[in-house]
Amino acid sequence: MDTKLYLKPIDFSKFKLAPWAQSKFSLGKILEKNQLKLPLCKAEIVIVGVEEDRNAVTRGSAKAPNKIRQHLYSLNRISPRFKILDIGNIKVGKTVNDTYFAVRDVCGSLVEQGKTVVLLGGSQDLTFGITKAFKENSFNLVNVDPKFDFKKGVKTISSENYLNFIVEKQPNLYAQTILGYQNYFVDGLELDYVYEVGAEVKRLGEIRYDMVNIEPYLRDADVLSFDINAIRLLEAPAQYFGSPNGLYAEEACQIGHYAGMADQLKVAGFFNLIPRLDHDDLSSKLMAQVIWHFLEGFYHKKAETPSGDKENFNEFLLEIDDIDLPLTFYQSQKTGRWWMKITDEDDTREQIISCTEEDYRLAAQNEIPDRWWRNIRKLNRLAK
Repeated sequence: MDTKLYLKPIDFSKFKLAPWAQSKFSLGKILEKNQLKLPLCKAEIVIVGVEEDRNAVTRGSAKAPNKIRQHLYSLNRISPRFKILDIGNIKVGKTVNDTYFAVRDVCGSLVEQGKTVVLLGGSQDLTFGITKAFKENSFNLVNVDPKFDFKKGVKTISSENYLNFIVEKQPNLYAQTILGYQNYFVDGLELDYVYEVGAEVKRLGEIRYDMVNIEPYLRDADVLSFDINAIRLLEAPAQYFGSPNGLYAEEACQIGHYAGMADQLKVAGFFNLIPRLDHDDLSSKLMAQVIWHFLEGFYHKKAETPSGDKENFNEFLLEIDDIDLPLTFYQSQKTGRWWMKITDEDDTREQIISCTEEDYRLAAQNEIPDRWWRNIRKLNRLAK
């Protein structure tokens, strides 16, 4: 498929670098050079914008992609040999559904070619269009959000309920995690529903207490959907939600870094930034820095898996009283990261999933980790 039919190319002459930026060392300069010299087939990571917000609860995020670019381009290039392209903005469709299908086709084509996609939104309902690209393959979705974008009984998609449509219409959704939700925005019935559909959730306080423990969720993600409303208002004023609490800027950048390092992440979308609500472009600058940390993590990541490289992993077998088979854990000798192996009840299907050292320590104390229970249920469901 020729993705150029869907795209409006970037005119780099319209983006002025910040006065402090060194042009020859900037990300914008390498992107401009790569636009002329780097063919798409050789790119490893691709930036694409979507100026779409017609299904947003509060309009204005359609102006965000180029505003983010304005500040992203001034940041450091990370490496002079970084194989990165900015292929422009997807043309907005006659209807929002047309745009969703365009997002599906562009993301699907790029992922099929082995590219990682950074999608600049736009409103967060565009995540639905991203997940349409996984029609043939199962995928894991991670949302960074202050609340749950589920609304029971709705028939029209919006930036506040798009998760309904993903859960109901995307049968290949294997696992979903919501990071950074704030308890006072979530009713107990909503939490029950999220558990009912098999999602995992991590409160803002849990993330702040130990950022390292969210890395395995991002490591196993195929799609990241990042809502700027998850960041506290003081540090990201260009949002309609406006909570005094939320992620700090440094925590948002850390999440971006972890996501960039993720072995299997294919599409990362950044959404809901409303430039007209911004002060001194603070939010646009922060979103650009979150994305920069994603790009840096991507460039320096060390893809590894116990299933393909057992020599560089320590293997641990732990006997658990309530389980017939021993629990198997792996630790990378290079990075120190952990994985565990799960096998379905018929011993016909197995899967290696990311985990934490804490999961291993729990198992060593004869306590089955929650991550094992959640994933064994999913694996058994797939086996039936």
